[in-house]
Amino acid sequence: MKHTVFLLFLSLAASTFGQIPADTSVVRADSTTIEEINLGSALIVGKRQNKVQSPLMGVSYLRPEYIKSIPTMFGEADVIKALQMQPGVSVGIDGFAGMMVRGGNDDQNLFLIDGNPVYQMNHAGGLFSAYNVEAVRDVAFYKSSFPSRYGGRLSSVVDIITKPGDMERYAGSFGVGLTSANINVGGPIVKGRTAFHFSLRRSWLDLLTTPALALANSETKADGEKNTGSYIFHDINLHLSHRLGDLGTLAFVGYAGQDRLAVGGEYWNPNPSSSHHYDEFYDKIDMSMRWGNMLGALKWQLPVGDRWLHNLTLSYTRYGSKYRIDTEFSQGKPGTAAYEREKSRKEMHNGIDDIGLRSQWLWTPRPTANVRFGIDYMHHRFTPEQRREASENPLIGFARNEKPIHAHDISPYADVEVQPREWLKINAGLRLSDFYVKSKNYFCVEPRLAANFLLTPSVSLKAGYARMSQYVQQVSDTYISMPTDYWMPITDHFSPLVGDQVSVGAYYTRENKWNFSLEAWYKHMNHLLEYREGHAALSLTSSWTDKLTAGKGEAYGLDLQIEKNFGRLAGYLGYGWLWTERTFPEINGGRPFPSKYDNRHKLNVALSYRASRRVELNASWTLMSGNLVTLAFADYEYTENITPDIPKYPSDRDQTQLNYISAKNNYRLPPYHRLDVGINFHRFHKSGRRSTWNISLYNAYSRMNPVVVRKKEERFNLPGSSEQRYRTRYQKLSFFPVIPSVSYTLKF
Repeated sequence: MKHTVFLLFLSLAASTFGQIPADTSVVRADSTTIEEINLGSALIVGKRQNKVQSPLMGVSYLRPEYIKSIPTMFGEADVIKALQMQPGVSVGIDGFAGMMVRGGNDDQNLFLIDGNPVYQMNHAGGLFSAYNVEAVRDVAFYKSSFPSRYGGRLSSVVDIITKPGDMERYAGSFGVGLTSANINVGGPIVKGRTAFHFSLRRSWLDLLTTPALALANSETKADGEKNTGSYIFHDINLHLSHRLGDLGTLAFVGYAGQDRLAVGGEYWNPNPSSSHHYDEFYDKIDMSMRWGNMLGALKWQLPVGDRWLHNLTLSYTRYGSKYRIDTEFSQGKPGTAAYEREKSRKEMHNGIDDIGLRSQWLWTPRPTANVRFGIDYMHHRFTPEQRREASENPLIGFARNEKPIHAHDISPYADVEVQPREWLKINAGLRLSDFYVKSKNYFCVEPRLAANFLLTPSVSLKAGYARMSQYVQQVSDTYISMPTDYWMPITDHFSPLVGDQVSVGAYYTRENKWNFSLEAWYKHMNHLLEYREGHAALSLTSSWTDKLTAGKGEAYGLDLQIEKNFGRLAGYLGYGWLWTERTFPEINGGRPFPSKYDNRHKLNVALSYRASRRVELNASWTLMSGNLVTLAFADYEYTENITPDIPKYPSDRDQTQLNYISAKNNYRLPPYHRLDVGINFHRFHKSGRRSTWNISLYNAYSRMNPVVVRKKEERFNLPGSSEQRYRTRYQKLSFFPVIPSVSYTLKF
């Protein structure tokens, strides 16, 4: 007797089943493909990607094995660095985990852990992503044709599915690299019913810097100098799952990640003169920064009948950052009339707390159709800017405490995927987003539509449209992600961000061994926020809304991908052509200007060669147009009409010149290119353990890619004359030369 079972998938999370009879066939109904699989006595794992069959566009699925095959800085496998290989994704600064997708900004990406939103998913300003690859089972990346269950960001969705624990056996791994170490373990708590998976990653450089600084301070103490410093980050992932029998499955997902940076110094005169009180002094400065995410979510997955699946999720997310600087200065001997002492403290912190409740339904009436619908609710509590400054002598105090902003976000949605004809598949959806903040209500209708025209079983043409809205932004005037960049809600000063994207494409697959795709797209963005020109000159008492201005953006491009997935040599080629522009009435004189990440051309090539069962070679090469920066190519002198209250300093040219900037983002840096290579040595132990040594070179030919340009004024003498003149020099600064790395992983 042959049995047929419908497996219902929500997002990438597959239900876990026990042993299935050998003669069972399975019809998988999901947004990727519908295929019949002969299971034998095997367990059901994962899902296979078929871009030709699916109506969705701009979707990529990444497995941990692929992510680990990409050589990276310091040998750290990195989810975000792997996504940077995708066409249409600008990377920002060399070595950092920025993601500007199809002309968008870095804050327009929705990061999810098992369907739950998180913020600021990087460490060390973006050098490392906060996703521990050893805790990841699947990664889904959407940049077009967004399913209606996703919302809240304009440009992309990164949906991370973490590893659940195995219900039958224990397994784990340990890894150590140049910057961090990780341990991962999972298995049954109650065999066949309850399981766990736990992952911990922590940087370990502080274990070296602390004794190194102690040794250095022992040498400088005699000179009246002592320095302190430490930096650590950690990520903790926990996944608990419990089978409730006919009542489905209960799962808990937890994540905690944090960065802590502390630097400081103490200075004093080791041999003060007894006759001069000012010879005896003490100067101290301490700076500390702390930022991170925390997530806890409880999900109940309940099958209802043979063709229904219900997910109910309760979640809590918190992101926060805190910056503090303490200074102390004293002069003279304590207890004397000449003794002077000053102390000051500056603090700044921001944060966001989210409490969410989601109800999601999936109905599969037949193998060629499925319906999803549900409702998302989120309560936000924003503390966008809290500042305090205090000085002990003279007694000065300042505090700017923006009152917490409470907002309610509710979004019902529904979509249907049908195949009305053998050659046509359609995914149509609608999301209604409603955002209530400060007694004001914002409402946006977000239609989604994708169609797939199957010319042959191996060739298809697609077209899609999606509208996305965003009610929260993170505005930055730096090129890297900083913890002082805070998340701000839409208020009555600004309108929600709205993005409309249209895309068309052609797709070809050859037995899923060769995959080819070409997509053309256009995106229009309204109500973008940027800092006003000269915002740094505003007083500390100015509100954050006074520093911002609103505008619009436009982008279009082509994305090409070619993949080879068989044989000893596997390869990937991605090319993106991108054009993106911004228009702000109060920036650049109201004239349009290109985005600083307008990387017109971007090419990524990745190769992986399995020389033997024990040896694997990997390489990736990146070439792209340089970023744009704003430079002043001319100066002019102060006049009485320009700055009458500022005195002239004729001895210093920098103090008597004003920069003339013709346009924003008016200079393009040289083309960026970099080669990364790596080799893996695998060893298989009789006990079933497997160990791997990885040796990598980041930027193998040490290309010094400029990331910023610094303007310098130099004096010089005219030939044969003592008369001095000035000339302007522009110096290009680079970050990373060739960086070798080694790492070790043991799986057990």
